[in-house]
Amino acid sequence: MKNALCLFAVLCMTCGCFFAAAAESPEKGGSMAENTEGEVKLLCLNIGKADCLLLFCGETRWLIDTGYEQNYNALETALAQYGVDRLDGVFLTHCHDDHEGGLLSLARSDTIVDAWYASSVWYDVKENKHPAIRAARECGEEAVLLSAGDVIPAGGGASFTVLGPLRTDEKNENNNSLVMLFSSPAGSILLCGDMKTEEEADLLAAGNIAPCTLLKAGHHGGKNTLSDPFLAAVRPEAAVISTSTAEEPDTPAPSTLRKLENAGCAVYVTQDFRDAVLFTLSGGKVADVEDISWNGVPPRFEGLTMDIRFETDTVTLTNTAAASVSLDGYTIYSTKGDETLLLEDLTLAPGESRIIGGRNASVPVDQTWDEKYVWSNKKRDVGILYDPWGRPVAAAENGLPDD
Repeated sequence: MKNALCLFAVLCMTCGCFFAAAAESPEKGGSMAENTEGEVKLLCLNIGKADCLLLFCGETRWLIDTGYEQNYNALETALAQYGVDRLDGVFLTHCHDDHEGGLLSLARSDTIVDAWYASSVWYDVKENKHPAIRAARECGEEAVLLSAGDVIPAGGGASFTVLGPLRTDEKNENNNSLVMLFSSPAGSILLCGDMKTEEEADLLAAGNIAPCTLLKAGHHGGKNTLSDPFLAAVRPEAAVISTSTAEEPDTPAPSTLRKLENAGCAVYVTQDFRDAVLFTLSGGKVADVEDISWNGVPPRFEGLTMDIRFETDTVTLTNTAAASVSLDGYTIYSTKGDETLLLEDLTLAPGESRIIGGRNASVPVDQTWDEKYVWSNKKRDVGILYDPWGRPVAAAENGLPDD
């Protein structure tokens, strides 16, 4: 198992916590409020189940996870909306594709990344295949592998402190998640990746957990996270959960939501917002929570449905809305097969359906997916339809259990 630690000095920004707004700011049901001195902002993208967070403090900008590969257009849109062409650092919490999928695309983009960070421990990934190591190498750099106790200055008296992981979990990569406390004069944010109760227990036993202003909940708010002792130690004012119930029906778990509610914590789930949710921290409090919609980008098309039939190896797309929709540039993704299809020359009138099938589809299809078999006929498979901006607009399952 990889335990090498490649630390080097991090450039410190001597700036006050002032967030320079982009020339065109995204809308929050109108216009976005001006940013003022002494604030920190955390932008959490609504890209389905996947995690992608953009943190602003002073003149520094930090990215925590990049979502799926097929979500990259959404990340690119977010960076453009806020005028971000340089990132002080990119953190990969752990080696799962809903967190690391956009790393290589980011490394190959015009966005400058000053440093690539990841946990010093991980499971079941060869070092030369590690997503953060590959992304850094793509830019001619080395990834910085972090261990508990490491501190990354963020300027203006702010910093990231690595709390965990404290050991390697060789059964569940979620418990190798990089867990960090972002601290600043404006407030603190506990960033949990996909940490589950086992890693929570490790950090509690070591005395590494302290109260925070805002909690980024672990593991998409699933039932095996946010134990009562953990919440008692953290005592957050607010919590954000990155997930999509359509993709992961057991998230956010009702039991997790109840625990947060009983702890007196305001809860925000990314799927309940348009393109993103923006938190503003000031004076040690959550000063504002904004529903963000991108400027110059059409809203997500509502009314598209999917129906997967593994028996015929097809997916049917139906437009239930009152307006026609062009699906040029939309993509369909199969989670089990990790396969993506770009749709072209496909328009759906109101009430109209189209059938997409693999090469061996047993019924006539309107477009062929150039795969022998697309949908698993043995285990649970989820299909997700993304628009050209990387936003999920529909999802469906093949109806089979995980096991």
